[in-house]
Amino acid sequence: MPSIGVSTYSLFLKMSSLDAIRFAADNGFQGVEIYTSPYVFTPDGATEQDKKAIRGLGRKKGLSYSVHFAGGNDLANVDKFHLAESRRKLRKTIEFCREIDGGVVVIHPAQEPRMSVHKKHPLTEYPKYQLANLRVEALARFKESLNDGAVWAQRAGVLLGLENYSHVPNCLQTRYEDLVEWVTEVGNPALQITLDTGHANLEGGVQEALGVFGSRVVHVHLNDNNGKSSGHGELGTGTICWDAFEPFCRSFDGMLCIEILGFDDLEGSVLRSKAFMEKLLQRQSCGVNV
Repeated sequence: MPSIGVSTYSLFLKMSSLDAIRFAADNGFQGVEIYTSPYVFTPDGATEQDKKAIRGLGRKKGLSYSVHFAGGNDLANVDKFHLAESRRKLRKTIEFCREIDGGVVVIHPAQEPRMSVHKKHPLTEYPKYQLANLRVEALARFKESLNDGAVWAQRAGVLLGLENYSHVPNCLQTRYEDLVEWVTEVGNPALQITLDTGHANLEGGVQEALGVFGSRVVHVHLNDNNGKSSGHGELGTGTICWDAFEPFCRSFDGMLCIEILGFDDLEGSVLRSKAFMEKLLQRQSCGVNV
C-alpha cells in the first residue's frame, strides 16, 4: 500500500515548512514533501536546529519525507559558474534529504537555451548557434548533472525522482520516453522517475505515462486540472480519470504526495484531497470495481 503525503507547497502561503509538517502530522498524513524555494525554505538556509526538529517530528509521527529541488536552478546552464552552483545546490539538497531521514529528491528536467539576436531566431545561417545544436549541448550538460546527482544520491542512500515536465515550453523533455532514456543511459539505480498526474494530464495522459514509465516510478505528485493548463488543482475537480489510476495505487509502495494549491481554502483543499484519495484506496481494499 502507498502512503498518502502532502507537499509543504500546498500550505506555504500561510505556514512555515515546519508548521506545514505539524499540520500534516496532526491530520493523519503519512508523508511530507518539503518544497524548497529561495522565497520559502532552502537546504542552504536550514540550521542544525531546523533539521533536528524536522527529523524528530518525522520519527515521532512516523512520517516519510521527500524534498523538491528548488526551481530556478539550471542543471544544463551554459555558464559554467551558474551550472556549478546549481549542481552544488542539488548536492546540498540531497545531503539535506539524508539528514532528515528522507527518501526521494524530486528534480525537474532542465530547459533548453533560447538564444536570439535582434529577434532573429533561430540563427539558421550559423550552425553553432542553431537551436538544435544548442539543445544537444544543453542535454549533454544535463545528463552530466543527472549522473553526478545519482552518484551523490546513491552515496547518501536516497533516490532522485526525475519528474515529467514536458508541458512547460522549452523543456529538454518533450515526451515520456525521454525520461526513460535518460534514466537508462545514466544507469544508476538511484535515478528513477517521479510521476506528476497534473502534468501528465497535459502531456498525453496519466495512463500513457504509467505505460511508459513502468516500475521506474518511485514517487508521485497528485494534482488535477482541466487538461488545458497546470493549476495544481484539488483532486477530483478536473478531468483526470482517477478510477483508471486506482490499479496503479494498488501496487505502488511509495508516497502519493498531494501537491495542490487551493488559493481560496488552502487547508480545506488539502484535507478534501486526502479524503478523496483515502476513498479511492478504500474502494480497492474492499474489492469494489471502479
